[in-house]
Amino acid sequence: MSPRYFNRELSWLKFNNRVLQEAADINVPLIERLRFLGIFSNNLDEFFRVRYATIQRILRAGKNATKSLGGVTAADLLEKITAEVIKDQAKSFEVLNQLEEELRNENIILVDETEILPPQHENYIRSYFNNYVSPALATIMVSDESEFPTLRDGLGYLAVRMVMKDSSLPVRYALLEIPKSLNRFIELPSIDGDDKQYIILLDDLIRDRMHYIFNIFEYSHLEAHMIKVTLDAELDIDIDLKKSLIEKISRSVKDRKDGDPVRFVYDKSIHQETLDFIMSKVEIDDTDSIIPGGRYHNRRDYLKFPSLGRTDLLYEKKLHYL
Repeated sequence: MSPRYFNRELSWLKFNNRVLQEAADINVPLIERLRFLGIFSNNLDEFFRVRYATIQRILRAGKNATKSLGGVTAADLLEKITAEVIKDQAKSFEVLNQLEEELRNENIILVDETEILPPQHENYIRSYFNNYVSPALATIMVSDESEFPTLRDGLGYLAVRMVMKDSSLPVRYALLEIPKSLNRFIELPSIDGDDKQYIILLDDLIRDRMHYIFNIFEYSHLEAHMIKVTLDAELDIDIDLKKSLIEKISRSVKDRKDGDPVRFVYDKSIHQETLDFIMSKVEIDDTDSIIPGGRYHNRRDYLKFPSLGRTDLLYEKKLHYL
């Protein structure tokens, strides 16, 4: 790269890394650090929707544009961005693990479906799922014979793999679209004689109830791992002179919901067969960014992590006087 230029996209990623440093800073109140992690994730989503997508378009149009890209070709820049993002993602998962440990030290416990939960929590989870999650949950069976659904931008999906009891039957796959309308963090009831506060993520609550969702199938093994796509959000403005600017923008905003994928993120512990099946169905090409991640995506939701009445873990509110 020319020493006269520092590419703006790589510079932006350096800035977002600075946001991640705030999430790791022990001098920042604990819940505020979780929210910085949410800002980091939200920024990254928007970066791929707009900036990464723009570079992709330059490459696909066969343009060089090395000067406007800071002295680097579009193809090289896409590779550099993906490498930088993979590194930052790994760091962000380390930060999240550290934050969860610090939450436990503050008697704030994040539980998941792998734990043996007390009856109060199991009953609450069952009731919450039946009343709120089940009516909003989209369950889609997928196969080589069926048309694969269009994955919606920024939504989390659980990619489900079912190994059937009858070994002569093929493995079955399904997608569970995590409802965007529900809170990601669900506060569980307190336990008598216990001063701890318990939270379960919506993803894990759904995992806990998967045996109910798929109870019509006779399976020997059932697992689910999260995937997510980010779509190109650039606006293509129609040049039709007969249309007003408002009409053109309205049409363009509608079309951007069906943009091409620019990033595919998956739980790196996903079964290889499941990953291969999904990748064969999602329209990903060699210019798209494919990012192995952790158990949870859409960490922008940490912006809405509940305060839990713990003002000691938040920034002190400043009083304003007239």
